[in-house]
Amino acid sequence: MKRLKKSYSLTVKRGIYQAVIYFPQPDGKRKAKWISLGIREDEKGALKRAKEKFEQIRQEYDGIESADPLTTLFSAYLLEWIKDRRGQRSDTTVDEYERMARRYINPYFDSRGVVLADLTAGDLDDYYSELQKRGLSPASVIKQHAIIRSTLQWARKHRWVRENVADLADKPSKGKPQVEQPYNEAEVAELLKSLAGEPLYIPVLLAAVFGLRRSEALGLRWSAINFEARTFTIDTTVVRQHQDGKLVTTIREGTTKTENSARTLPLNDFAMGQLRHIKERQEHFRDICGDCYDTRYLDFVCVNKLGTLINPDYVSQTFAKQLKKNGLRHIRYHDLRHSCASILYGLGYSLKDIQTWLGHSNYKFTADTYVHTEQGAHAARAERYGKDLEKLLAG
Repeated sequence: MKRLKKSYSLTVKRGIYQAVIYFPQPDGKRKAKWISLGIREDEKGALKRAKEKFEQIRQEYDGIESADPLTTLFSAYLLEWIKDRRGQRSDTTVDEYERMARRYINPYFDSRGVVLADLTAGDLDDYYSELQKRGLSPASVIKQHAIIRSTLQWARKHRWVRENVADLADKPSKGKPQVEQPYNEAEVAELLKSLAGEPLYIPVLLAAVFGLRRSEALGLRWSAINFEARTFTIDTTVVRQHQDGKLVTTIREGTTKTENSARTLPLNDFAMGQLRHIKERQEHFRDICGDCYDTRYLDFVCVNKLGTLINPDYVSQTFAKQLKKNGLRHIRYHDLRHSCASILYGLGYSLKDIQTWLGHSNYKFTADTYVHTEQGAHAARAERYGKDLEKLLAG
């Protein structure tokens, strides 16, 4: 079968000049797109003006090889792009894409009937302004801009649009982030005292002392802790993600947020003692509970008194309640990573040290990307931090 090519024609329909674009279809047929030029046939100089406008349309649609973008809603392409990311990016990341699309992006553009080919930079500017009026943070607006831009880049690659209009829109300003002042050593010690004996104590300890993310703390296994070598390895995470339309807690074996997040850290005397005590308590509760003890998570450090793996949502929600209950200054659980970084910096850590300790892919505080961590620096400074905490907790 001879493959048809896209073609154009200038015609008159009901006395009005029309541009017609014929798009080839997979079945060998053609699909016509009619565009009114708004010029009446009986007007003076109509043909000349119609030809000029017709040529503009030819240039505008040059490079667009499908008629679908002219009739299909932008939201449909967005969801298709998100679906195509499955397997390429983490499930939690794709779930977040879909959440933003269904909650914010799609309702806005669907209510206006915007199809892919008609989306303009002005449409995006209006949308970003609307989000800011609704009180969304600059970071959230920037994330949505990134998703939209990637979707349009995908469409451009497939020759569904001629240009990426997101590149022409005014990119939302990041603004100055409002970050809570991280806890100092004394506040960390007071927090740990207030949580003694609580299931939340363990993930808080891991976040404050080692800067672990919530997913990393909950994914820490006893088998990843080498008490003889005084190290532990982060290579498993516990996250909340969508499965079959439901939000469930998932253990992701051998998976961390980034490649740099998979790391091995040293254990100081303080952390060694804390972890041994935690293990003894778990064994004690297992003896007491007997058959009622949940044996599915015996290798996990962060479990409750019945042996069940601690839920990520429980950590965030209970953390805020415990701070209020004990009269402690409000911060987010994730801010404990900032506390860890600030304390380590005060103890003499270089910015490169902190980057590798926290498992960041890069750091923005210094232009010297070739600074290397001194041999043994982690272990020496971790020991000092642990001793300081031990003194404060004993006081």
